[in-house]
Amino acid sequence: MNYEIVTLEEKIVIGIAARTNNLSPDMGAVIGGLWNRFYSQGIYASIADKANEKALGIYTDYYQEETNGAHSMKDLAAKIVQSDYTVLVACEVTKEPQGDIGKRTQPNQQDGCTILHIPAGRYAKFVIHGDMVQAVAAAWQEIWQLDLPRSFQCDFEEYQSDSMDQAEIHIYVGLAADEAASENKPLCNGAAEAELTPHAYPSQAGQMSGAQIESRCGILCNECKYREPMGCSGCTQIDKPFWGDSCPLKSCCEDKTHQHCGQCSNFPCDLLKQFAYDKEQGDEGKRIEQCKCWNAPHTM
Repeated sequence: MNYEIVTLEEKIVIGIAARTNNLSPDMGAVIGGLWNRFYSQGIYASIADKANEKALGIYTDYYQEETNGAHSMKDLAAKIVQSDYTVLVACEVTKEPQGDIGKRTQPNQQDGCTILHIPAGRYAKFVIHGDMVQAVAAAWQEIWQLDLPRSFQCDFEEYQSDSMDQAEIHIYVGLAADEAASENKPLCNGAAEAELTPHAYPSQAGQMSGAQIESRCGILCNECKYREPMGCSGCTQIDKPFWGDSCPLKSCCEDKTHQHCGQCSNFPCDLLKQFAYDKEQGDEGKRIEQCKCWNAPHTM
């Protein structure tokens, strides 16, 4: 996976934040909820002095206590993956808002929003193209397998536009100041492996997955007890479900050329709710939250 080392000036950003953990069962819903609120509640539109129109997804303030005792970059990465961190959905601004709270590299609240100074320094820059949800998720999976000399101070995604299918996203991974390689030179993969994959809605058993859209309605096929005995490869890969001639949710999505229900303007519709909260076959709304997770980065 190619990247280059770049030096960035400090950025001032304003947005909304939440604390989460990649092992938390509601991690996907927390991150997806931030993206939804950022646009649907008019937060993005209300921010003054924007430096540009780009949205940022930022990961910072990693919990440090659990990282003590790491003796290598691989060990540190494995510990960081399991620690708490703060996620922000924000945009860059040209100046501090009135009532300056000072220069900080950790998030601080003002008027219901969070102000953060992304620190100046060296970053590994990855340029990603493709589906806004799946391309970012796949990129993070690869990034966490690289043996980068990371600072674990601040990493962020910069969405160049609101295009969903042909998106361009720049991912910046903070590097330790004295370890970074020569500036503006493409580098090759490292060999270290992380135990889990954080950010961008990682795929973890029993948790929200954004790495791959597995179904139309939000069901995670790898958790389905019928998958192996029925030889089912998932409704995105088959013409009709194993349990009948057709599925109304699958048919509706495909008629509207949606990848999943979360992309529909009527989401969540009554039909989806009926399936999600069915007493015998429902999942108490988990599939609805999964669709929100899949859809989160392009609610622009």
